[in-house]
Amino acid sequence: MAAKKIKCRQYSIEYLSYGFIPSPTNAQLPMCLLCEHVFSNEGMKPSRLKEHLTKIHPDKADKERRFFQALKEKHGRSTISSLFARKTTQTDSGLIASYNISLLIAKCGQPFTIGEKLVLPAIKEVISTVMERDPTQVLKSIPLSNDTVARRIDEMGADTEEQLCAILRETPFSLQLDETTTSDNNVLLMAYVRYSTSKSQEMAEEFLFSKYLVTDTKGHTIFNALDAYLQEKSIPINNILACATFGAVGRYRGFTTLLKEQDPHVLTVHCVLHRHNLVAKSKSPPLHESLNVAVKAINKIKAHALNNRLFRQLCQENDETFERLLIHTDVRWVSKGNCLARFCELFDSIVEFLEEVDAALGEQVSSSRCDIMYLADFFGKMNEVTLKLQGKGVTLIQSKAVIHSLTSRLDLYRQSIGRRQFAHFPLLTKVSEALTDERLLIYTDHLWMVNADLKIRFRDLLDLDVPTWVVQPFQADVAECEPAIQEHLIDIQSDDEAQAIFRTSGWGNMWVKYSQRYPALWKKARLLLLAFPTTYLVEQGFSQVLHMQSKYRNRLNLTASGALRLKLSSLQPAVKKLAEMRTTKRRAHTNLPPPPAIWRNATPFRPVSSVGLMYSFVAYCLFCTGHV
Repeated sequence: MAAKKIKCRQYSIEYLSYGFIPSPTNAQLPMCLLCEHVFSNEGMKPSRLKEHLTKIHPDKADKERRFFQALKEKHGRSTISSLFARKTTQTDSGLIASYNISLLIAKCGQPFTIGEKLVLPAIKEVISTVMERDPTQVLKSIPLSNDTVARRIDEMGADTEEQLCAILRETPFSLQLDETTTSDNNVLLMAYVRYSTSKSQEMAEEFLFSKYLVTDTKGHTIFNALDAYLQEKSIPINNILACATFGAVGRYRGFTTLLKEQDPHVLTVHCVLHRHNLVAKSKSPPLHESLNVAVKAINKIKAHALNNRLFRQLCQENDETFERLLIHTDVRWVSKGNCLARFCELFDSIVEFLEEVDAALGEQVSSSRCDIMYLADFFGKMNEVTLKLQGKGVTLIQSKAVIHSLTSRLDLYRQSIGRRQFAHFPLLTKVSEALTDERLLIYTDHLWMVNADLKIRFRDLLDLDVPTWVVQPFQADVAECEPAIQEHLIDIQSDDEAQAIFRTSGWGNMWVKYSQRYPALWKKARLLLLAFPTTYLVEQGFSQVLHMQSKYRNRLNLTASGALRLKLSSLQPAVKKLAEMRTTKRRAHTNLPPPPAIWRNATPFRPVSSVGLMYSFVAYCLFCTGHV
């Protein structure tokens, strides 16, 4: 059977009525003037061209032929300058896109190779499938190789660092820092700052730096690393108002002692979260023994894969809500409460399982039931306090209120248990009938011991003097305030706008917003607002380090690369400025002058083929080299 003859159609001038002109690359194919979509030879039918106009461009379906004729003339105007300008614009847009995509890669903490392996193929698929266009030129204009993405991230990281350092050179700030040991046994020191600027009129918390400590983690080593960074960036050390640390509070040569030698007025704070965790560890010997029994039971089940699977099957048969136990770790401060809460939920299934696996351990768990229930309730209360102290924007005033509330609540719990009132201990209520007076005495003594330890460790925070006018500026009695601020306090109490901000946003945002209008009051109140009570942000940063520096990226130098800074910082790099600098360097490297004026004002023409464009480019290059 003879093959079907394919009809080859020719472009007709009548197709201009539907908004189609000959394609610049192939005059036999029609191209839409509105979207520049090129039809195949088989699709060159008046019905299909008209259908494209009505469905894709319905707002232009009623336009007359002269509209498309004017559009054709406008589309055909092109000079040598515009040809090069179009290419330059496309290149600049691709460069900006390269920076923005690299920023997204850093924000997500992904490897730099994802640009070539995922992003570019995804762009290609979208352009070719959804937009039905050739993606070649677009992909060529967006460089996303591994080295290119790394270079972009380093440039943007340096830019955000310079933005932050420029602010800190002129603005007082508070500091929090801590160190940790990474997976490759290096010691990483990290620091965050909190500051307020007159431009933003808000309190900001930003990642300052991270450095590897070569040798030890003593106080003078940490101080030398901080001091070297501040001197390198020309940041006055006297701009530090307060500093929160996880430890390093040596009496003679500790970090805080060395810092106070440079700035005696700086406020040093031992992390409130760390101190609270130390308080929660206080236990009497009987409770400590019961806790160890629960940990042994969990390890007996979780440490062996077979036991774990058998226990999971038992939980399914008993129709338990959960099927797995949680493992406790000292690094995660809320894990102990969560671990014991899950243990109590599955208590009956655990005892049933241990009767077959380890009868002696099962008997110990059964005899410690009351103590485990009490500890689960107690650590649940401690977890609630821990969560209140975590997060961004937590101030010394808020931390003081949380700790003061905890001391009062511990007294309430002790008195309630002494009266056999277990309303605040829901798990302990389930075993209230089995509680003896001796066990209750152990619990009350434990609560008294925790409260006494709490008051000792938080003596500085509980004794912190918070003036009434800082928290309640519009209800404070001016006569009871110090004379230096009385007039300014009267001014702010008469400010209706400040009162509106106070009612809607709170006292903290109000002071930050009007720090320039009432500088005398702000100078007195800023320490209570800017000082960090915890090292929560640094601990959060360490979690991101653990995520980024996996075994697949163990060669990544987090302190030299800008990836960690872009991941943790909220400052936005000046992408357009960086792209312009990169373009300027590229043009300076090529050292080509702009086209002559006679060419920029030449008569408009449109090259009919790529050969004509090539000859024009050769002529332009000959002019640049002085041969024309």
